[in-house]
Formats: sequence, structure tokens, C-alpha cells
Amino acid sequence: MVCNPDAAFPTHHQPRISLTTFDRYLLVRYLQTVAVFFCASAGLFVVVDGFVNLDSFQHSAEKAGGGTTMLFQLMIDHYFYQSLMIIELAGPAIVVISAIAALASFLKNGEFHPVLAAGVPTYRATISLLLGMCVVNGFLIVNQEVILPNVASKLQRRHGQTADDGHKVDPQFDPRWKMFVSGEEVFPAEKRLHKPQFRLPPVISPNQDSISAEDAYYLPPTSNEPQGGWLLKGITTSFEELSLSDTGKKVIVPQPNGTDVFVNCHLTFSQMSRHTSNHSLMGTGTLFQRLQEPYGSVLSRRSLLMHLHSRLTRPLLTIVGLYIVIPLIIRRDKMSNMQQVTNIAVCMLVLGIVYGISMGSGFLGQSGIVRTEQAAWAPLIFGSAFATWLSGLVRT
Repeated sequence: MVCNPDAAFPTHHQPRISLTTFDRYLLVRYLQTVAVFFCASAGLFVVVDGFVNLDSFQHSAEKAGGGTTMLFQLMIDHYFYQSLMIIELAGPAIVVISAIAALASFLKNGEFHPVLAAGVPTYRATISLLLGMCVVNGFLIVNQEVILPNVASKLQRRHGQTADDGHKVDPQFDPRWKMFVSGEEVFPAEKRLHKPQFRLPPVISPNQDSISAEDAYYLPPTSNEPQGGWLLKGITTSFEELSLSDTGKKVIVPQPNGTDVFVNCHLTFSQMSRHTSNHSLMGTGTLFQRLQEPYGSVLSRRSLLMHLHSRLTRPLLTIVGLYIVIPLIIRRDKMSNMQQVTNIAVCMLVLGIVYGISMGSGFLGQSGIVRTEQAAWAPLIFGSAFATWLSGLVRT
């Protein structure tokens, strides 16, 4: 008789969590609902905004010498990129609202009752909604971190503008040297300031001279020049005519061609245009770099830090929203169709209150009344505790 030593110790396989047919069905229904809401939101924006600003597109088309074809090309080009911003702004709300629509549809058609009658827990039956939320949140993160920063210059255009058109300058004081920088137009795609004027403070120029040029190009910080600065090309005043102090000779650096100078200042290109300073168009890495800059107002740093924390908590808040929705939609009480409508209304009201708490907390954080970390994470803690308290209402 041959004895198998492994027979006395049977192997127990770990149970695997796999998607059932119902899970895949619910996941597909949820993703379809998300797609419909995204298309509806973008379409509504295009119709309303396009109707209001149709004159701007027509003026640009006539200026370019085109007709109806040029008009549609300008509108398609403009709203294609704007739809990416609509996804960024409306995405978190659509993620949660789609869960409400999917669950309400399943209950209305009686598709949930057989699953619950088979003994499947409610939270297990809705696990595919959690998976779908993770997928959509992943897409929103890619849109935020990769797509929007690369098309930021196109998102900053006004109605009817092309990539070659300039934007209005937002004159600023350099945060370190207090030199005043202005110009006629900025071109985000080239990081170019047209017709710049740099008014030098007494610490740099005892006579407070001004430097004007044809164009100025922003050069980001490098290993050789950690502060970065502006390369002024075609200055109208020669370098020898400037009255510079010892500090000024380190800040204003002439170039070999004799017509260009490099200004070592801490004023970035995004600060010269109010449109380019939109935090929503920056990647998280860029936000961290902004926080590490030693110069800048306390208010701007607080706003930047609040936006960064909100970006980190946003995916988690959508998941918390799902577990607030489930017990409010799938309630243990016996429900009629009218009661289901009431449950949806109550659910939307509760989500609105949670959203209002989140907005109010963000305002308190930006104003400095409470710390930004507490303001950003408090809604998440409150929502998680509230979802746990509601779990007793869910139908099993």
C-alpha cells in the first residue's frame, strides 16, 4: 500500500472573488449610464454656450475669410477641448448620480429581488458598482494628470480664438525683487510675453530704469539656473545705458549677441496670465513644485494646498457617496413605485447636504479659519461615519 504523505494535509484553496453574470450586467449598465450622463452634460453645455457665443465664432470665421465650414471647424475645435474640462468639473457628481440611476432602474424592473432572495448580501451584490467607480475615477485621474496639462493652452482660449491668438496680460510684481512686469499679450503655447516692460526697483537700478523688448520668453528653472527667469529679446535700450547696482548686475545678465538680456526673477509665466494660473489645469507634480517655491502670498499658497488636498480626497468621496446611496435607495422597507421616487429625492437631498458641507469646509480652509488639512479631510470623515450609520437601513 502506497501512502501519500500529502493526503493527511488536504490543501484548502483560498476562495476567489470573481465577477458573476449579474456583476458584469450591473457593471455594464453602470458604465453605460455614466457615458450617457457625460454626453448629456457636454451636449447641454455645447448647445447653451454655443448659442450664447455664436457671434464670436461668426466674427472669427469672417475674419479668417471662411464661411459656414470655417464656423463649424472653430466650434468643433473649441468644444472638443472644452468637453475635457466638463468631464473634470462634472465627473465626480456624474459618478455618484449614475449609481443612483442604475440602482433605481434595477429596483424598478425587479432585477434586484431574485439576487437578494438567493441570499446574496446587498453590499456584495453591488460590488460591481464599486469596481465601475474605480474605473471611472481612474479615467478622471488620467484626464486630470495627463490630458488637461497638455491641452491647457487650448482650454484657455476665448470663443473663436485659435492657437496663434494671444491672451490678456495680468501685470504682476516679482515676489522677490518687487519689479513690476507688464506687456501687451501672452501666448501660452510659446510661453511668450509680447512687448514686455520690466520696471526695475531701486535695489536693482538706483535710477529705477525700465527695460522694454520685442518679446520675452519664460525659461523654467534648471540645474544651472534654479530660479528660472525671462529672456528678453530685442531690448530697446542697450545694456550699457542701464544704471545697475551690484545686485542688479547679478539679476540682469547680458547675452553675447548684445540685444538680449536674461532677467533672473521669480515671476513665472502662469502668473502673468490669470487663465494659466488655473490649478485645475496643472498636474499634481506641478502643484507640489508650486508649494516648494519660497515666494508667493500666504493666500495663494493656502488656496493651492486646499486644492491639492481636495484632489486627493475626491476619488474617496465618490466611493463614500456610493455607500450613502445604497442604503437610501435599497431600503429594507417594503416600497411602492411612489416610495421609490421619494427615496431618490431623499437621497439627492442628503447628497446635496454632504456636498454643501464639503464646499463650506473648503471655504473655511481657503479663508484660513481652519487648517487646510482639516478642511479637506473633514467631509470625508463625516461622510464615512454617516454611511456607516445608514448601513442599518439597507435591505438584506
